[in-house]
Amino acid sequence: MAFEEGTVNQAAQVQEKQHKNAPQPLGPESSTWRDFGSYLFHLMLPQAFVLQSAHPVIDAAVSKDKKYKYDPWGRAKGSVKLLWPVVYSRPEKAIEMGHRLREMHRQIKGVDKDGNKYHALDPEAYSWVHITGFDATLRMFEYFGRPVSREERARIFDEWKQMGSLLGIPDRNIPQTEDEYWKHFDYIIEERLIWGEVLDDLMDPAFYGNYPRPEEMKYLPMPIFRLLMGTMGWLMHKVTVATLPQNFRRKFNVEYTKSDQRFFKLFAWAVRTFYPLVPERMRYIPLAWKAIKDSRNHPDAYEHDYTDTNTNELVIS
Repeated sequence: MAFEEGTVNQAAQVQEKQHKNAPQPLGPESSTWRDFGSYLFHLMLPQAFVLQSAHPVIDAAVSKDKKYKYDPWGRAKGSVKLLWPVVYSRPEKAIEMGHRLREMHRQIKGVDKDGNKYHALDPEAYSWVHITGFDATLRMFEYFGRPVSREERARIFDEWKQMGSLLGIPDRNIPQTEDEYWKHFDYIIEERLIWGEVLDDLMDPAFYGNYPRPEEMKYLPMPIFRLLMGTMGWLMHKVTVATLPQNFRRKFNVEYTKSDQRFFKLFAWAVRTFYPLVPERMRYIPLAWKAIKDSRNHPDAYEHDYTDTNTNELVIS
């Protein structure tokens, strides 16, 4: 009997450890659901992509086919289909999508122009992509939203770590406190980032204005499309520069004039003033809004059993 009890206790301890380490989906009540799929957060994505692409591993991988330049619309659609469902899905599907996203990155590898091997699952590079998200969220509120309380900030940080688990990033590669986070964030910017081929493209003031015409807009005359993209491209470049971290701009001597600052201050004020007046359904990308409606119509479907051992099969270390 003692042997049986000991075996049961050991099994229970193992199961408890597995449950603790299992990725837990972010539900409809999370701050991440409120923010990640909003167009407000999308204002921060260009600068996040700049930060990510400045990592030498990511620069090597992304510059291989330059899809961001030659097929930006297709790349954006692909990102939405792969990453956003890690948040905006029913629990089991969210876990599955996190696993699928990591497995997709397993195939991205090669040799850069200097003969160095690279792999998308390089621990520093893979975690860096996720690390840029917490900074982007806080500065989204700073520029375009409202003050964030200490409690809400802590919640956002915890959810950010939770998202990292869903993406298969081990705890050892993710800062566990905010102090650790900012030390690591600044270290990567100041010591590891480079100005490579990708940043030559992304930081070109004409980059967004030169986007190719998407299939959905093929009926729009090219001169009108170019006029629209020229205006939007100018705006997106200004917003990208303004929302980059100061130490990044300083390191790479990115010009940010007093005139730029005044313009961005006015732009941010306009967003803070008028964005809350936009109907809720129009504040989210379609995929996110569809999930939000589904969670309201079928709340039971989003109740996740965190003791379900089947989720352990998807844990990646």
